[in-house]
Amino acid sequence: MERNKKVLVVDDDAHVRRVLQVKLKSQGYEVIMARDGEEGLQMINEEKPDAVITDINMPKLDGEALAKQSNELKKERPFLTIVMTARISPQEQKWVDQMQDTQLMQKPFSPNMMLKALNNYFDKD
Repeated sequence: MERNKKVLVVDDDAHVRRVLQVKLKSQGYEVIMARDGEEGLQMINEEKPDAVITDINMPKLDGEALAKQSNELKKERPFLTIVMTARISPQEQKWVDQMQDTQLMQKPFSPNMMLKALNNYFDKD
C-alpha cells in the first residue's frame, strides 16, 4: 500500500522515534524525525508534513507549545497532530480539544493504535 504521506515524529526518546519510524515506513509512510520541539517546528515549516506525532515533555520547546505554534499553519494547509503523553489530567488536556486536527494519545501507546489514527485521518480525504 503506497500512501505517499509524510509523517514527522518529534520525540527526545530515540527508541520511541525508531519504533514509530519502523512501523510507519512498513505501512508506506515517509517518516522524518526531530529530537525536540524546536527542531520539530523548523521541520514543519520546511518539510510540510501531512501529520506530526509529538511528545509533550521535551527539551527546548515542549509538545504543547509546538502544537499551538504550528496550529496557525493549519488554516492554509491542514495536517494531523497527535500529541503523546504519559501523564495528563482532564484539565490539562482541554487545550487539545480547542486545536484543529489534533488528537491526544496516552503513553504507553501501541504502534498499531498510532497507525490506526493516521489511517483514519487520511482515509477521510
